[in-house]
Amino acid sequence: MTPLARFDIVIAIAVAAALVAASLGGLPRILGAHPWWAQQTGIIGSIGGAALWLILRRVGVPVALLLITAALAFAASIAAVHFGKQVFAASFAENALAGRFWYLGWYALAGSTALLIATLAALALRR
Repeated sequence: MTPLARFDIVIAIAVAAALVAASLGGLPRILGAHPWWAQQTGIIGSIGGAALWLILRRVGVPVALLLITAALAFAASIAAVHFGKQVFAASFAENALAGRFWYLGWYALAGSTALLIATLAALALRR
């Protein structure tokens, strides 16, 4: 295993651990996730995002492209979470599609957050 690969693994584990700790501490619930699934989406999404980052680094995707992709995914997931919750609440919980956007948007938000933080950490620590 090359030193670069070990460095990437350390970053992925550290980011996933920090985001899982934040999820267990209730951060997604504080930010607007439903209390029933706030921890679940944060834990699974952040581990998935860190794993995706590690896979993309192994494949050789440039860090600059990862940064752009992570930022776009982060912005799109924030929009899905925000508007999904707004429409779902306005429909008195009858709009199932909006509920799915709200629910799945939290997985995407946790994953894209892990992807973005890991990419920023790799950029900052490699300089």
